[in-house]
Amino acid sequence: MLEGKSDSVVLKGIGASPGVVIGPAFLLDYHKVKILKRQIEKGEIDQEKQRFENAVSEAANQIKQLIAEIPEEFREHSGIFETYLLMLKDRMVYDRTLKLISEEQINAEWALNNALDYVRELFEQVKDPYIRERFEDIKYAVRRVQKLLSGSPAADFSQLEKPVILVAHDLSPADTIQMAKEKILAFVTDMGSRTSHTAILGRSLGLPAVVGLENATSSIFSGETLIVDGLCGDVVVNPDDELLRHYGEKQEDYVRYRLDVIQYSNLPAETQDGFRFKIKANIEFIEEISSVISNGAEGIGLYRTEVMYLAHKELPIEEELFLAYQEVVERMSPFPTTIRTLDIGGDKFLSSVSQDDESNPALGLRAIRLCLKESNLFRTQLRAILRASAYGDVRMLFPLVSGKSEIIQVKEHLEKTRNELRREEIPFDEDIKTGIMIEVPSAVLLADVLAREVDFFSIGTNDLIQYSLAIDRGNEYVAHLYEPLHPGVLRMIYRTIEAAHEAGIEVAVCGEMAGEPMYLPVLIGMGLDELSMNALDIPKIKRMIRMSNQNRCSALVRDILECSTAQKIREHLLDFLTSDFPGEFDLSHGLFPDFVGREAILGPLMTEMKGNALNRRLG
Repeated sequence: MLEGKSDSVVLKGIGASPGVVIGPAFLLDYHKVKILKRQIEKGEIDQEKQRFENAVSEAANQIKQLIAEIPEEFREHSGIFETYLLMLKDRMVYDRTLKLISEEQINAEWALNNALDYVRELFEQVKDPYIRERFEDIKYAVRRVQKLLSGSPAADFSQLEKPVILVAHDLSPADTIQMAKEKILAFVTDMGSRTSHTAILGRSLGLPAVVGLENATSSIFSGETLIVDGLCGDVVVNPDDELLRHYGEKQEDYVRYRLDVIQYSNLPAETQDGFRFKIKANIEFIEEISSVISNGAEGIGLYRTEVMYLAHKELPIEEELFLAYQEVVERMSPFPTTIRTLDIGGDKFLSSVSQDDESNPALGLRAIRLCLKESNLFRTQLRAILRASAYGDVRMLFPLVSGKSEIIQVKEHLEKTRNELRREEIPFDEDIKTGIMIEVPSAVLLADVLAREVDFFSIGTNDLIQYSLAIDRGNEYVAHLYEPLHPGVLRMIYRTIEAAHEAGIEVAVCGEMAGEPMYLPVLIGMGLDELSMNALDIPKIKRMIRMSNQNRCSALVRDILECSTAQKIREHLLDFLTSDFPGEFDLSHGLFPDFVGREAILGPLMTEMKGNALNRRLG
């Protein structure tokens, strides 16, 4: 938090949904439920248990009613509320609450609160932000029960008379959907991340959002003027005139920019000298498909399938997986859907699969290694994917492959699964394409060998960079060393693309590099075939591809592959961007017209420029 000479304060959070808005704050504090501990007599235990069970049943009825009343345009989000119904009966919370009522002779509210604290402690031990975010789903379901037990009122947005910026500790997807969109300018929350359901719905609704502020509800009062910058995660409280002018200009610039780039959504991603690229989207949730389609994706390049395994205590059955995959495939048809098999392990855990503690889980039993060990788990997912392939163009992607022996084992499981479906006369695509993710150095070194075994490569730059440079991105002491422009990383990407093309197969990039404009000339120049990214990034990437010259980009790549440091590569790249994309990367103002991800583009230089500018404005 930065304080200036005026009352202006800048709060730093996570930009969850892009856009810049200025307006009055409206503080929601309905989430606070006063919970008191009360000892009960033995004769009251059954009565208290019944009170808890009645509250759970009533909460379930409320959620079912919500599902029934969801407007048609948000019908695709109903699956989120089905998840809440399951959370109401989650054994870690439900059974533990009943047990605490009996054993400690305490009232239902206090027992439920203690059960929730127990679950929170379990989730806090997990590093993965996506899994930690699933605790918010449990908390939402518990909060509904707590309100019923305590008699607290539900959220009421009807009192809003004019457009406001909602400020809350957290907003559930149910809250988000119930908002009158014409009265909501944006929302900011203490909790949340870009992977939360609420953030995804915010993007779907087109509402700018900043989440993970931690202290928004304690720093902001209703009626105060706010600036919400969902592009970089800033929330300015009580901005002075200079800040209002600055963000007003940025707001206008962004609106003009979005109106400009959205025109490129449905245009082909083709360079000025005639080189064509496939642009696809990465998804985790079915709810993202509408955004995928509206932003002009030519298919799904990476469907992360972990959500159905992590959202429930029990493993999903084949039919559950099949129905989810079928819906995605049918909605994306005739475009292809690339389904990645379970990429789980390390600090992503499955409670239903026995795993010993590992001293170094990131290098342990995870992804394809776990699937090959737990063959029933693997074969269930293979059956579901194959069955879904009868309903559209499906491609199967296997993560964290390190050598040929793993591919051989995968093929054996795949053929056995195919034979099972043939015997059962269940239709599937006999010619389904299979590929592997290139994420570890050994796969790069063996790329020529592996390319002869599969139909395509997909380079996962996030893990490839992490494993190649021995960098834990979540470790604050070494995260600054995570460098996509490291010469070793770029040479590995280049080598992988060369090996794939020599074998006659296509290669995609599906990591964060794919959606960053700065890295695009490098990837174009290396000659890859496909980019897969967050759907919101697609229009700006298509726009930049259509401004590019592939031969010029190839010359750039030849130059930077001769560089021995990331700093030299960055200098070459910035010179290239300035000369080939004049006006697109405006360094003089410390802003890029593409806005999103600019800190990642310039690293320390951009951070310093932005910090100096902001400090000057705040005095």
